[in-house]
Amino acid sequence: MFGKNYVQCDRQKAHPQVLGIHFLLITAYLLLLQGKQQRKIWSKLVVSTGLLFCYLCSFGQVSGLVVDEHHHQEPLIGATVLLLPDSIYTSSDAKGKFAFKNIKDGAYLLRCSYIGFHTMEKEVSVVGGKADFVKIKMHTHHELLETVEIIHEHNKQEETLQAEHIDDQFIAKNIQGTFAQTIEKLPGISSINVGVGIAKPVIRGLSANRIIVNHQGVKQESQQWGNDHGLEIDQFDVERVEIIKGPGSLQYGSDGLGGVINIMPGRILPPNSFDGSLTGVYKTNNRHWGGSARFGFNLKDVFFNARYSRQDFGDYRVPASEFEYNSFTLPIYNNTLKNTAGNENNFSISTGVSRSWGVTRLTVSQYQLEAGLFSGAVGIPRSYSLSDDGNNRDIDVPKQEVTHLRATLNQSILFGEDHLVVDIGYQRNLRKEFSYPEFHSIPSSLIDPNNTLALQLELETYSISAHYEKHGEDHSRLIYGGNLQWQENIRSGFEFLLPNFKTFRSGVFIINERDVRENLLINAGFRYDFANNTTTDFTQYVWDSNENITDSLTAPITDKDFHNWSASLGANLHLFDDTWVLKANIGKSFRVPYPAETVSNGIHHGTFRHEVGNPDLSSEQGYQFDIGAIMDYHKFSANVAFYFNYFADYIYLGPSFPARFSPLPEAGQIFLYRQDDAIYTGGEIQWDWQVLPQLTWNQSLDYVQSYNVNTKLALPFTPQPSIKNDLVWTFKDKAFLRNFQIELKHEYHLAAQGRLRVDRSEQSTPAYQLWGVGSSWTLQWGKQAFDFNFQIQNLFDTQYLAHLSRYRVINVPEQGRNFVFSLKVPFAGNFPTKNKM
Repeated sequence: MFGKNYVQCDRQKAHPQVLGIHFLLITAYLLLLQGKQQRKIWSKLVVSTGLLFCYLCSFGQVSGLVVDEHHHQEPLIGATVLLLPDSIYTSSDAKGKFAFKNIKDGAYLLRCSYIGFHTMEKEVSVVGGKADFVKIKMHTHHELLETVEIIHEHNKQEETLQAEHIDDQFIAKNIQGTFAQTIEKLPGISSINVGVGIAKPVIRGLSANRIIVNHQGVKQESQQWGNDHGLEIDQFDVERVEIIKGPGSLQYGSDGLGGVINIMPGRILPPNSFDGSLTGVYKTNNRHWGGSARFGFNLKDVFFNARYSRQDFGDYRVPASEFEYNSFTLPIYNNTLKNTAGNENNFSISTGVSRSWGVTRLTVSQYQLEAGLFSGAVGIPRSYSLSDDGNNRDIDVPKQEVTHLRATLNQSILFGEDHLVVDIGYQRNLRKEFSYPEFHSIPSSLIDPNNTLALQLELETYSISAHYEKHGEDHSRLIYGGNLQWQENIRSGFEFLLPNFKTFRSGVFIINERDVRENLLINAGFRYDFANNTTTDFTQYVWDSNENITDSLTAPITDKDFHNWSASLGANLHLFDDTWVLKANIGKSFRVPYPAETVSNGIHHGTFRHEVGNPDLSSEQGYQFDIGAIMDYHKFSANVAFYFNYFADYIYLGPSFPARFSPLPEAGQIFLYRQDDAIYTGGEIQWDWQVLPQLTWNQSLDYVQSYNVNTKLALPFTPQPSIKNDLVWTFKDKAFLRNFQIELKHEYHLAAQGRLRVDRSEQSTPAYQLWGVGSSWTLQWGKQAFDFNFQIQNLFDTQYLAHLSRYRVINVPEQGRNFVFSLKVPFAGNFPTKNKM
């Protein structure tokens, strides 16, 4: 209905009543959320903008979708589409869509190219400002099939689960302090953050070791353990991401019961070509400087890619001069959170060969982060620890230093239409947390007072995974495989949290996918896992001010095996010429507890609370149902999803009841790991409407409800429901100015309060709304392009509390207004080749 009746906007047929409805729908929402003075401003803006409509609506649009030729026609991301004879080009987005806007009436030719596929051409005509939606089906170039296999190494359950796809353009337009915060714009995705440099992703309320970040075939380690353990990934080095919202346990293991973030390998360049880029970022709030340089080439099917990135940021500012902690009012000097500065250094090198039999790729990368923690967030805040030291770029104690070394070998071998994929990985996570000994009741006579290394965790991980995918003649796929992982952690430092431990994880799986009818796909899978946790004993004494032993912290020896299975059944139904897709999935999953949940006993540095593990924890058991519908017309698309997850023996951290208090100074009430049955349910709605050829409106709503069956309360760290809006206006391309867009952003987050929104250990968080604006454009100077992005985040400098923020505990607001500038200078070319005589 929308595609035919609401988007006719050439000058002769655009009815004023219809245009008026468009603007009333958009502006009524905006005006309701504004004050009286702001309403006057918006009213004038709407009236003046409306006068431009009649002229602007006289231009048409050529738009379409690029898919592969296979039966399920997966969208191709980043395909190059050329519009002739105008000789302007664009790329397909994360959904495979492309659009040329402000195109005059006439006959045109579309030429589409993509690595691993033959170049395809299609004719299209614009008449009266209108053109048919074009679907371009790309045909496989079998000599380059090995590249396609790497590009399309998706999650095997994607057909029946809700999924999001983003690329580096999305990251550039929405860049935040960390990768986890950047993807928060997507419905159902949020993050747990500590300031602006440390964050971990949350999918539908589940985080840490309930979601898997699969980085180029290897599961990313270390972010699972605590709220101050961020995701150690350079977001400049991310090209394409697939986010599975729902259980991904079958292929990746038990930790994927909440979802999978699949960061896919970079594209392989065409033979005898090179490319690269220089990127710079500046943020005003914390005087953040960042940059990244990349260079890659493919010479006779031997490819190479290297990148170096660095970011350096100072203490960040908040729209507040004081905060309250336990009824005490404490100052925030110069509206700046002391000791929240940091720096990040990253490098990665990837090389390999691309042959007719497959692809071999070796990647080595290192991520380094040094970040301070707000001085008032460790222990009981004191005025003297908050005083301005005159330097807002130094990094003092308390702080953390993280080094993540990663080496992976990815091997893809082709057997006709079938293929084998093997991923081998090694990771070394070295984590150092610095604090003062007096916060941990360590006598000065037993330790060098200059020694501030409170805790060091050195985790080594070895992993291998493999799967073989076999294609049947009846459009069926059979995937079977398995994975092994071994870990060893060695601790040191004067603080005790975890003893030394070793873990082993293994599993085998099989997934079958079959087309029951031309428009109906069914998949089913089964997985069996074996795991083991082994920990050493440890005892640390607690002293009083007279250096007398008053208590001790102990961790027992454990050696425990876990066996379990998971299974799923899903369906995918295409209706109405593929304009509707229905998805449903039901499954059983599980999760093995980690040593951090079974044998911890001490103050956790980032949360500064005493956490005690439970050696008797058993595996979580999940029973999960997910259903969704996708509607996709060429000018209107929508995605609706609902889910229900029931977890038996759900593991979580909660305050001791009746209350027990820590023997350590200022640690307060002890928090215990326990198990109860729990429910996570909710839904997401997202739609995109091309209101006019130049104007696109995107809105998303998400809601997560958690429920502890035993306590009748919500579970900790449940995200606030949110409504997000984006209005994007695209201008007509000029000779030197292309892809010029301006964007208005709005977020409204509902309050987290009441028994069904917060646990007994949490504070209620009031509702808040945020405004932002942005713009992006490409400046063409001869053959050289310059890609600019500009954002104003938190436009009105709103003071608000984020429910999932670590600093929410002490009532410290989030970052204030922030101007973000970025510039990317890409370059590309071909190596000279000798002509054959």
